[in-house]
Parts: sequence; structure tokens; C-alpha cells
Amino acid sequence: MLNNSPHQICGEAKELIFIAICDVKPAQDEAVYRQMEKLGSSGGVTPLIIGRLFSAADVMLLLHSPDMELLDDYLIRNVRRIKDVQELAVVPIYEFKLLSSFDFMVEPEQEGTETVTPFEPEDLLFFMAKIDIEPTKDRAVYKSILSLEPTDEVIPLMTGHTFHSKDFDAVLFFLTRSLGSAWDFVKALRTIQGVWDTEVNLIAHFEGLVPLKKFKELASTRSVHRVIAD
Repeated sequence: MLNNSPHQICGEAKELIFIAICDVKPAQDEAVYRQMEKLGSSGGVTPLIIGRLFSAADVMLLLHSPDMELLDDYLIRNVRRIKDVQELAVVPIYEFKLLSSFDFMVEPEQEGTETVTPFEPEDLLFFMAKIDIEPTKDRAVYKSILSLEPTDEVIPLMTGHTFHSKDFDAVLFFLTRSLGSAWDFVKALRTIQGVWDTEVNLIAHFEGLVPLKKFKELASTRSVHRVIAD
């Protein structure tokens, strides 16, 4: 289902980043993941990142699409057709932004060798923080998130609004060196004025489905959006 709360998104330009969270039939996790990690661009939709979740769901996809209808078609053809995918929830991310510390993901090319994919730093843990925000505080919290700086232990990567879905209003992806440093970082997030609650998912394994240059290009797409309440 498309989880966009009681809002209708309209207008000529609708390019967005989406989170797709899949619940997989028990004992079929590896088989489903192997199928989904082969996903490629089709019909204007581009899968960006795939990861395994330690949560009630099992697989997370980050996708770029110029249109919600195209995304729906893509998910029906490529994800919901997998018989062991039991449930699929989709959350659109508005004002998706790469933080300044995302440059950490750039790996220097070495002549004569393959460039190592920047989405597999073996010594770091990848997290998705879902943030529930007090009404009237959205902009202030978003501004605070954008100002987050990396440390020796934590690297905030990317964030955005989530159209005020039922459970959370913003999402933040970040890397840490340990569970302890992740906990300290989340505690700091929870002190931001206007943050009501947080839910944090550890993404056990993740990989980029497009080259880093392409990812940054699509993630930085600027479009005009108009949101109208029903």
C-alpha cells in the first residue's frame, strides 16, 4: 500500500525517493533477497539501495521514481510478483537530501583496479531512524537534522520528510561504528525540540544497486511538488 496519509500529491513534477518495506515468508528470506538484489531500472523507476532489516519486516528498498503510477507498476511487476513477498508498504520521502557528510561515501578510484562499492563499508553499521515530530515543529526539526555533523563514531547520510505517515514524519539514514555509538546518537536525536518519538531499524546487510555517481544524481533531483489535503 502507498502510505501517504490523507494527502494527495499532484502537480506536473513528482520525482521522489521512496522507501519500500517488504515482509517475506519465513524461511524464504535468502531466496527473496537474491531475486530482489538483481532489480534494475525499468519504466523510469530506479532502485537505489537494498538492505535486510532487523525488524518485523525483512527487506528495505530505496527507489527513485518520476511518478507514483510508474512506481506502482514497477512494484507490481518486480516485487509483488515474488510469491514469498507477503506484504509491501511504501512511504514517499519529500525534500530528500544528502547531508554534507555523505561525501564520506566517495571512494577514490585506483588505476588498474576496480572501484570498491561505497555501500559496503565492512566496519560500519547502517541504520534507518524513523522520527515522529510534534505538529508545528516539522521545519525546525528538519533544520536541526540537516545541521548534523559527522563524528569519529557516527556519519549521518541522508534525510527527508515522509508525508506525515501514520508512524513517522521524517527519516534519517546514518552509519555508526557500534551499537553503543548508535544508541548515543539516537539519544541525542531525541533531545531535539519537537521530536516526539523515534524508531530505529538496523539494516543488517545493504548494497547499492546503482553506481554512486548515479545515486547522487538521482538523490539530488529537484522537483516542484504541490500537496493538497483531501
